[in-house]
Amino acid sequence: MIVSPAELSNSEAELRSFISVAIPTFRRPFGLQRAIESVLQQDFSDWEMVISDDEGLVGESCRLLSEYVSTEPRIRVVENRRGRGQVENTNNAMLACRGPWIKLLHDDDWLAPGALTSFARLALAYPAAAVITSTSHLVQDKGIKYRQGGEIYVYSGQQCLTDLYLVGKTRSLGIVPSTLLVNSNVVKAGCLMRNYKSISWGVDQLFFIDLACHGDMVAIDDGLIFYDMTNHPCITADGSFTHIDQETVDLKRLTWSLLEDKGELPDPETVVRALRVARLRGRIGRQPLGATIRDAIQILRPSVLMALNKIIRARARAPGAI
Repeated sequence: MIVSPAELSNSEAELRSFISVAIPTFRRPFGLQRAIESVLQQDFSDWEMVISDDEGLVGESCRLLSEYVSTEPRIRVVENRRGRGQVENTNNAMLACRGPWIKLLHDDDWLAPGALTSFARLALAYPAAAVITSTSHLVQDKGIKYRQGGEIYVYSGQQCLTDLYLVGKTRSLGIVPSTLLVNSNVVKAGCLMRNYKSISWGVDQLFFIDLACHGDMVAIDDGLIFYDMTNHPCITADGSFTHIDQETVDLKRLTWSLLEDKGELPDPETVVRALRVARLRGRIGRQPLGATIRDAIQILRPSVLMALNKIIRARARAPGAI
């Protein structure tokens, strides 16, 4: 049965699981089943699952979900009436969640064993955090790259914004939507996924920036998610480097405007030039020769070299392990 968030009764709303697993899905029945099963197999049981199906009342996913809903009362499917696409489908799932913590999970990713227990422990230890995140095991064509650790880092909102600006530790941790556990109070305050200026592929990064504006981020350096990279479309696969560079500029300018202490940070344009140099190896042969030469000579700018050094240091630095 598919319902809208507005159709939930008051009595249902009072039954709140500690963690709401929010899964936006669209035409990935195999991946969706794998994601659902990874939740069902957790040793933590105080959860509900909210699935927003962008395909609606048709297709193989709908039939699959009907089977799960009929046998597992903790699973609900909600109709996406907000608008099609990743942004609104994700928002629709989050807004239908009842629990104090929302565990995002894309339909092509899945939870590692014991993941919800680890997230719940962190949520109990840091109840005021805006967001809690882990790293992920990377599922690639050549195999799985496992990432295991245990260090916990706590970033203030401003520290997180600075790190996102410099593509630092948050980048090396490999944060993606599926690694996030979001405080529902943040969502209730209006922090949802959104589009902004040129940004279409970078909506995830934009969401991270918005979350940082609502409070602390707690990160654990342990793979609690399997992140499937094998079937992800890639903007660079189409050679759309001009577009991705423009998105990067817009993201950096936005983050810059939110930083309270810019200190000795390089300006947005310099950061983007430095990132073009850092990404040069992956662009050779995939963009015009003139663009490659233009990117390469940016290293001759003292400001770009200084920015690169700051980025490198940021990836090795964290506020401090707890």
